[in-house]
Amino acid sequence: MKPIKKQGKYCVLLAQSFLFNGIKYEVAETAFKNDECYCMEYEADEKIYTRSNYKKSMGIVFSGVIKAMKPQSASLVMNTFYSGGIFGVACLFNNSKRYVAEIVAVKRSRVLFLSQKLLHELFEKYPLIAENYIGYLSDRICFLNSRIDNFTGGTAVCRLATFLLSLSAQHENALALELPCTLTQLSNTLNIGRASLYRAFDDLCGADIIRREGRKITINQIERLQSGQFDDE
Repeated sequence: MKPIKKQGKYCVLLAQSFLFNGIKYEVAETAFKNDECYCMEYEADEKIYTRSNYKKSMGIVFSGVIKAMKPQSASLVMNTFYSGGIFGVACLFNNSKRYVAEIVAVKRSRVLFLSQKLLHELFEKYPLIAENYIGYLSDRICFLNSRIDNFTGGTAVCRLATFLLSLSAQHENALALELPCTLTQLSNTLNIGRASLYRAFDDLCGADIIRREGRKITINQIERLQSGQFDDE
């Protein structure tokens, strides 16, 4: 981990973030020049946040790849962030002393951080930025609730399909995936038995919706996966 000099192209990325929707570029530029906005570089496998060691800051990935890991399972990836991805919002403006995940650099990555102090100043001066922030949090709550509903209800094949779609949304190549965990861990995550999970994979493979080779998954028919039409036609 090392601090690096901020470059003008980082400011462009900041201005394109949800915070500055409907806000003049000059406002983002002023925030970018503030000392509470800083850039850090991390090497591959370096931990950025842990449960007990984290910054009260929002991070915007400028380059590289970063993943959020479930603390109880080092091999279970909860989210993956590429250029423009945002993390750290869960640690802001609350009284918790523990972060919700571990944030790890997959490869050398650069992150632009905005401190809680800077965000508070922006909220006070520009109410629209505060509205943008609230809107982002509301969207995340709706997304997480929908994932909980899908992971805890419905058939095993529906739960597996939902998981694969959520995994697909996190990757640049949305149709070629690799499971971030073992099948035992996945069955626990989806709250289904291993036998049911195997049958769900067999059903999706049998209908030619996906192809599986070990942990490698290829989505052949993403429209059917999204529609819930899993029966072989």
